[in-house]
Amino acid sequence: MQASQDASDGDCVVIGYTWDGKKLAGSSPVSWTRASRAASTGKSKISSGSTTSDSLSSGSSFVAAAVLSGPSTKAICTALKQVRKTCPQTFTIVHSPQVSRSARGRLDCFRAGARMLAHDDAAVEQGLRTIMRQFDAAASVPNPSGRVYSCPECGLAGLSEDALHLHFPLYHSMENTRAHDCPICDRRASEFRAFAVHLHNEHGPIEEREPAFPAFAAFSWVVCRRPSDGKLLLCHEPAAIAGGKPAYWFPAGRVDEGETFLMAGERETQEEAGIQANVKGVLLFKLEGGLVPRVVLYAEPVEDQTKEQEEGAAGGQRSAAVGTTACIPKSLPDFESCGAVWLDVSELDNLTERDYRGGGTAELYRAVASGELAPLPLDNPSYEALEEMVQRLTKDQDCLMDKWLAEIKRVWALLKEDNPPERLKME
Repeated sequence: MQASQDASDGDCVVIGYTWDGKKLAGSSPVSWTRASRAASTGKSKISSGSTTSDSLSSGSSFVAAAVLSGPSTKAICTALKQVRKTCPQTFTIVHSPQVSRSARGRLDCFRAGARMLAHDDAAVEQGLRTIMRQFDAAASVPNPSGRVYSCPECGLAGLSEDALHLHFPLYHSMENTRAHDCPICDRRASEFRAFAVHLHNEHGPIEEREPAFPAFAAFSWVVCRRPSDGKLLLCHEPAAIAGGKPAYWFPAGRVDEGETFLMAGERETQEEAGIQANVKGVLLFKLEGGLVPRVVLYAEPVEDQTKEQEEGAAGGQRSAAVGTTACIPKSLPDFESCGAVWLDVSELDNLTERDYRGGGTAELYRAVASGELAPLPLDNPSYEALEEMVQRLTKDQDCLMDKWLAEIKRVWALLKEDNPPERLKME
């Protein structure tokens, strides 16, 4: 299953793949579907017992994936629309260093129908292997009920419970999906917040579900900057929580039971951006409603790599000198995010406020990039008191609001004494 990139200037090369990993002849979705109908004996290797879906061996479902490459965002977007119109169940991967490094180009490709933006050849291979796993799961995972399911959003059939758990965020986290009843437990859409969240946390592999939220809520946000070139790390939030599109945001999330803000920030950067990072300092302390603390942390990637090395990797020319992919962000979409990217601060000029999940995002990134907002040290008694408090209260299941408020007031007062007033925000 070899991906290739041979676009000429201004063109878009489109390569289609069948469900058994074979390349399809021609570069037109119309030619693919005609060929699939003609190949009536070409049943896919994924068919197995009760999990077989006949639709996978004919029509648009025959086209498992399409990899689109070339330097022109406009040409790629035009091709994406054609592929998605003709083959709506096809997993579309954009493989273009030019698009990958463009803040606006990435959003344009998602809007045109991209399901994955690949940073390098390895990411393309990962995407192709992962979509095939949907039917490995359907064929091999024990399924006592004997039931198989169709995706309620795109209709792809023949999925086991675990396969649907994999499929839905992989194909639809970047899309503004409709409300759906659950095909597995038959609960109505009105009974849960969002189908994607219900499916992730109530079905599929138990080890892949999110842990229960602590009663005490606290959140870490991370501004991660790469020292070698000053680029900033941005994630594409799932559309369901970002206004119906994969808007840009920080690696961020809730502090789990027994974690510190620092631990949560480093975990979220790994989960949402695919980057192992070390938190180096604190940028802002926020307090929402007098009860919910949010800390904005400053971090740097653990293993840095130069601009030249990254560009070599993006073009599939990875040299022995690189030796690591630690700084190449996540490409494969999942429940946590639709991917991530290192961007030069100048790229933010091509975005509008609506391109971010929340307000003030670009201003915060610019302040860090310019040095105007420098990180405060972690070895500060008031910050250590804050970390001790959140680690303790996230383990507290008694929900004693008065006790929480007293603790927060005490630590907030310490933070006010030790830190510049502009670094503390009451919201």
